[in-house]
Amino acid sequence: MKPLIACYSYSGNTLTVAQKLQDIINADFTRIEPVKDRWYLIKAVHAYLEKKWPIKPCITDMSQYDCLIVCCPVWASRTPPGINQYLKELENVSGKKCAALVTMGGDGNQIATMQIRENLESQGMEFIDKMAIWGKAQKSGEWETMVQDFARKFQE
Repeated sequence: MKPLIACYSYSGNTLTVAQKLQDIINADFTRIEPVKDRWYLIKAVHAYLEKKWPIKPCITDMSQYDCLIVCCPVWASRTPPGINQYLKELENVSGKKCAALVTMGGDGNQIATMQIRENLESQGMEFIDKMAIWGKAQKSGEWETMVQDFARKFQE
């Protein structure tokens, strides 16, 4: 399986987790970045409203990949606007596998991971699994074991 990890990270926590997963499964990596940064409260409100924001160019064509793993933080229980835009821009995804990995300080992963899953399944992808890493696991270092367990689903 040739996976692509698509990662949006605001504070760097999600990026650290996504890069660890990348190392374990030897995946390609694309960074999702907004064209314009905004104040955090605006970001949270727009996430809650499920808005989309323009993103910088990144890998959106899945023709060279078998699997997409979308990694992002959870804001206001939902996916960030940059992720919403990325999911809209994806190409050649039908019949491919997909998964979601989210990081968060509080709860709400069910809405965020459901958003990712429903969006990708509506484009013809097969959802494999999801993983949520809470702030406590990030601070304790437990997240590394969690990522190793999650990675087994993508190793041949």
